[in-house]
Amino acid sequence: MKKKWICIALICSMMLSVTGCGNAIPEMSDEQMTLVTEYAAALLLKYDSGYEPMLLDDEHLAAEEEMQKRIEEEAARMEALEAARDAAKQEESQSETENSGIEEEQEAAVVIDPADFLELSGVSISCNGVEFKDSYPDSGDDLYFAVTASKGCKLAVVHLEIINTGSTESNIDIFNKNAKYKVSFNGGTYHNVMMTMLENDFSMYVGTLAPGEKVDTVLLVDLKEEECASPATIDLYMKYNGETVKTSVY
Repeated sequence: MKKKWICIALICSMMLSVTGCGNAIPEMSDEQMTLVTEYAAALLLKYDSGYEPMLLDDEHLAAEEEMQKRIEEEAARMEALEAARDAAKQEESQSETENSGIEEEQEAAVVIDPADFLELSGVSISCNGVEFKDSYPDSGDDLYFAVTASKGCKLAVVHLEIINTGSTESNIDIFNKNAKYKVSFNGGTYHNVMMTMLENDFSMYVGTLAPGEKVDTVLLVDLKEEECASPATIDLYMKYNGETVKTSVY
């Protein structure tokens, strides 16, 4: 009986070597489970005192060794595949990180209308400067959704004016562009913009403009107080539709 329980422990150990811990190694296929089940049954029968083997001892032993060999080979194959997959993921992640750093730090800003990059037809987008506030807005209908700066910071409110330059109404939907934005002042570090529920949040804007009509939208940056000074230049970093661009907007 002691040998029987030792066999069961060995079987569990082999199953763990195939399935692995957590999601490190994929679950066993039906074929792999059959191999383990058949091997388990053979070992349990071997140590059952009431069982009379139909095979000769040498033949029985050879069959068991062959089954164990197949299970071990399959486990080794799965471990090798998982190791190769992990190595590929790590290399891809490292490559993306390196490319991202080069893209944001070394690429020079160009002059381009953000509307052209975002494929917004019939409109033009320009920057009307930046103001620094403790909260925004500080008056008006949007006050219910006011955004407050963090401790030791102020809100850098970058104003982006959208104007319909065409002769017909223009339906503008920036929200569904799912673009990403960052802002840099005086050629410095690019800062992530804040996500808000403001109706005039540039990244969330949806509306219709008549010919010649314009609307003031904003991008908010939570900026340290010591960095809050009237900038000589403002650069806008945009990522959209698999492409990126840095444009000087001010």
